[in-house]
Amino acid sequence: MHQAVSEAAATLRVALSMVSGVAGLAIVRRKLGLDYARQSAATALASGLLHANRDCLKVLATDGKILRVSEHGAMLMEAESPEQLSGADWLAFWTGEDRAAAEKALAGGVSGKSTSFTGSCATTRGRTRWWNSTLTPVTGDDGAVSALLCASEDVTQQSELLKTLRERDELMHEMELHVRLVFYSYSSHFEHCHHVSAGVESVFGITPQELGNRPSAWLDLVVPEDLEPLLAEMNRVASEVAEGRVEYRIRRPDGCLRWIRSTAYPVCDGSANVVRIVGVSEDITLEQERLAALDHLAYTDGLTGLANRGALIRQMKTLCRQNVAFSLMFVDLDRFKVLNDTLGHTAADRLLQDIAKVIQGALAPDACVARLGGDEFAVIVRGESDKATLASLAQSLLNLFSSDVRKDHAAPFVTASIGISIFPEHGRDHEALLTSADIAMYAAKKGGRNGFRFADEASSDVLGDFELECNLPTALASNQFVLHFQGIHEPASLAVKGVEALVRWNHPARGLVGPGSFIPILEESGFIVEVGAWVVDAALAQLAVWQAAGRKELSMSVNVSARQLRDDSLVAIVDQALRKHRVPPRCLQIELTESALMENPSLAQATLMALKRLGVRIAIDDFGTGYSSLRYLADFSPDIVKIDRSFTARLGRDAAAASIVRGIIQMSHELGIKVTAEGVETHQQLHALRDAGCDYVQGFFLTKPMNAENLVQCESAVSSSAAGTTSCCSR
Repeated sequence: MHQAVSEAAATLRVALSMVSGVAGLAIVRRKLGLDYARQSAATALASGLLHANRDCLKVLATDGKILRVSEHGAMLMEAESPEQLSGADWLAFWTGEDRAAAEKALAGGVSGKSTSFTGSCATTRGRTRWWNSTLTPVTGDDGAVSALLCASEDVTQQSELLKTLRERDELMHEMELHVRLVFYSYSSHFEHCHHVSAGVESVFGITPQELGNRPSAWLDLVVPEDLEPLLAEMNRVASEVAEGRVEYRIRRPDGCLRWIRSTAYPVCDGSANVVRIVGVSEDITLEQERLAALDHLAYTDGLTGLANRGALIRQMKTLCRQNVAFSLMFVDLDRFKVLNDTLGHTAADRLLQDIAKVIQGALAPDACVARLGGDEFAVIVRGESDKATLASLAQSLLNLFSSDVRKDHAAPFVTASIGISIFPEHGRDHEALLTSADIAMYAAKKGGRNGFRFADEASSDVLGDFELECNLPTALASNQFVLHFQGIHEPASLAVKGVEALVRWNHPARGLVGPGSFIPILEESGFIVEVGAWVVDAALAQLAVWQAAGRKELSMSVNVSARQLRDDSLVAIVDQALRKHRVPPRCLQIELTESALMENPSLAQATLMALKRLGVRIAIDDFGTGYSSLRYLADFSPDIVKIDRSFTARLGRDAAAASIVRGIIQMSHELGIKVTAEGVETHQQLHALRDAGCDYVQGFFLTKPMNAENLVQCESAVSSSAAGTTSCCSR
């Protein structure tokens, strides 16, 4: 541009008359002695230079007045034509510091020096443009400056871009100063540190200058076990040209341990070669601490502080994946629900906490002890598969439970059943090992409790029972429970006065399963409460059907277990079912065993009184077996006692048994209590009970348990055979 300006200036010396009027032209002619043709050529050349140049070209008088402007220059200044700017004061377009720079450049030009400056001035429409301007003096033959050529390059876009970049740079600098992040730029293999932000001092505890002098200084802070994966990720970023992220720990110079997350991005040239690595590092210590706290909550048992089921499974998966030898012990306290009811919930919780401490104290520090829920614990014994060693450990735990723990809590008993599975002998994954240990524990319970079994010691019978136990939780939802009914007869006429509802399990694979196979499991699991509620509802629904068919005074007997008796919802369940099916309360008879009543006599008495207030009748089942129950008859005020089948079976061949039965009947009648005899299986037993004044009889001799439809068909046959020796429904 400077060469073009110089050429234009030289030419303008010849053609100055063109821009200075007629007087100027005469001077040029006179001084230079040019003929008209040469003047025209010079003028044309000067004018062509002005119009061809893409800058804003202006000819200025020495006082700053604009003598002439190129057409493109007029357009850049947003003038309607070059003539609009002729005669204008060039300095007036500039303001502030830019005006001072323009004045200085003008003065320099007038003094004969070519000067340049950069500044902004307004166009004729008031818009600001940035210019790089060069003023070149134009002299005559006498060497005096007679005018100046001003060439201004429009650099508005470049200036705004630089301004934006400057603002961004300032913003980034401010961010780097105030944000606890480390921004960095390294060479492609991290040999040289091009830039690192001030945040490195607050995060890593070292200065940018230290990294500038020794780019690898930060690696000295990395915890040794985290260094290898960190370096591997750094190399991967460069070799695979891929974003990388890694979390690691550092030990700052002040000794503080911090967690860092670094993210790196490769920057490539036009040939896809990595030329540098840029990224950001941040302190994530607080985040890691929060995650650790959440992990603790997620994988820790709240009551005992032990690992929970999730933590146990996580560790088992790891050991199985690593193919590390270990064994699993499944520890289940025996009859814990009885202990819970005897000791109370608070004391039972303390017992579980002490059990946890005892197990932990008896094992090696690297053993994983977990509470799976309720009274179930599990132990991972690392590196051990010897049965003799495991048996010794299991027995020592049982001894500690039954001695130290029992004494400390004044409990009637504290025993456990332990099942043991060994990896990989009894399973190659956590699910198989847990199932094997669970089955072995079940075998220990079936073997009498307070013992242990290995997974390969469980018999096929135990496996079958275990399968039933596993199927029980879904049986109710799948409508697998059904009711059978057994008639309760008046001894003389054999008329059915009532029925007893007896639950059966219609197992999809095994068919009809008797109560002896699943009621104990329901009792121990507590699921008996839900199943019992279903029995009450289903029994009253059937009774409502029979009563609607004309049997208004028919009664329904329903058995209630000790576990149900302890449940606060029993009275509400009975009341709701009576209202739902519109059955008179007097037609419902709740049967409880002596043992259930004796577990907690005061609680039993309160519950029975609440039931009696509903109008429900109460029967004591299995009367006369094992407890001094006679003294409680007045307290419990039952409506009916049911003589146990063990006494009924001896009638006709044991005089003592006959005397006991007559005594129970006589005493009960004196107290206003009705008597039902269970287990009637012969004509002789039926006659003996009839002669003794027994109110009702029940047994296979009369009717076996059967579904509702068959019972209706059987009833008439029973009544018609009252004078005979055998009931047709007993076969």
